[in-house]
Amino acid sequence: MSATAQQLERKHFLLYNLPYLVLYVAAFGLVAMTAHDAANTSFYWQMFIPLVALVSILGGWRWSGASGDPRWMYLARQVLHWGALIIVIKLLYAHDVQDFLNDEQDSFVIIYLVGLAAVLSGIYLDWKMSLFGIFLLLSAVGMAWLDDNAMLLMVVGIVAVAAVAVSLVIRGKLFVSKKTGIAAASGT
Repeated sequence: MSATAQQLERKHFLLYNLPYLVLYVAAFGLVAMTAHDAANTSFYWQMFIPLVALVSILGGWRWSGASGDPRWMYLARQVLHWGALIIVIKLLYAHDVQDFLNDEQDSFVIIYLVGLAAVLSGIYLDWKMSLFGIFLLLSAVGMAWLDDNAMLLMVVGIVAVAAVAVSLVIRGKLFVSKKTGIAAASGT
């Protein structure tokens, strides 16, 4: 494989993974804000859901239609999946439900729901979305477990993001080396 072809492969690899990097950075910031002041971050988590939904849709778009279903069916399923999450979260803010949850608990419930929705979306579409959902779920568990130890939470978050980044880089190198091997074996 030529040098320009390898550069093109790297650009495609970065392009496919950039939305997930944006998700991790934004989620890390939201987790840090929630660890510091959980009562005032539920609004930001609600605004984060459309970004997660968009990345989920983009992440599975290239595989949509592969099973013979039209792409509009894929889009409709995604809209229903993420729309159901938004409806459930809106129901959490109904007057009667607010009697059972305080502002601090709202943020944690939203994190758990977004994490679960991301895991389920990833199971059916793109494994990277499942990893992101697991990251959110573990972040929420970590915040509850660590309570007010934001520094330890930050270290755990950095390690998690670094592990995902390393796995993506390794996967990218294996992908490029497999293509190089295939090209060499075919004589091109």
